[in-house]
Amino acid sequence: MRRFSVRLFSFLVILISLSAALLPAAGSCETVLRGYEEDGGYVYVLLGQYPQTAEGEVQPILWRVLASDSEKCILLSEYILFARCINASLTEYRDEIKGDFGKTDLCEYLNTVFASDAFSEDDLSLLLPMEGVGRIFIPSAEDLQNKAYGLGVTVKGVKSSKKILSNPGLRAWGTEWAVKNNGYNPVEYPNPRQKVTGSSKKEMPVKELRLFVYSAGWASHSPYWTRDASAADPRQARDIKASGSIGRLEVGRDNVGVRPMIWLAQGGFDTVSGAGTKEDPWVIVRKGE
Repeated sequence: MRRFSVRLFSFLVILISLSAALLPAAGSCETVLRGYEEDGGYVYVLLGQYPQTAEGEVQPILWRVLASDSEKCILLSEYILFARCINASLTEYRDEIKGDFGKTDLCEYLNTVFASDAFSEDDLSLLLPMEGVGRIFIPSAEDLQNKAYGLGVTVKGVKSSKKILSNPGLRAWGTEWAVKNNGYNPVEYPNPRQKVTGSSKKEMPVKELRLFVYSAGWASHSPYWTRDASAADPRQARDIKASGSIGRLEVGRDNVGVRPMIWLAQGGFDTVSGAGTKEDPWVIVRKGE
């Protein structure tokens, strides 16, 4: 009887071990991400990395999931990661590019320099391209007014800071790196009042080559570009203004923010940790990693 009990116990240990090996790892059960829900809010994920502190420390990029279907998830960077002009030449944007974001300097930068800095090859393999634009882009004005994405609540012509602060739709804040550094070496530019030639061909203080910040009365957020050209002036693109509404600005301005957007392919990733909240976002890796 004792021998039978020992054998039974050994069999159960082996069975439990095999079962554990076949179970998914904790935190890796989410392979399909949902989009925004009015009651549930957003799901948040981490993917890629980029300098974010004032000293340039590289940290994971936080994304909110705007929408999801069987093919892809639409992800928008929670923060403005850097400041940069859309196109160095206003006349080229007007006469040759004709407002096509896919042909701009910024689009090229996002899909070359930024892509290399922010994503590994495994990360990039998870991203689906937008036709004519590439795998990394910025939101359109239509995206930012889409209530199904949890956006679109704007306050136009309002100068009450209370109402501006209550506007959850379009406002975004830059990282410390975007506001205080943005890649400009303070040794190279020791005097913030020093005038330099900006991409708009105007002499600007060095501080304007970093991300602009609205005043505290306007919630201290920052403007950022959309990928749409202005219908009123073909040298301008649409951007976010102090009130949280969408306006327009010359495409050559260097101090306007970039808030990247990507399409994440469904079925190609696992989540290895996190809970999907802003405070504890899912960590995304390529399936099988």
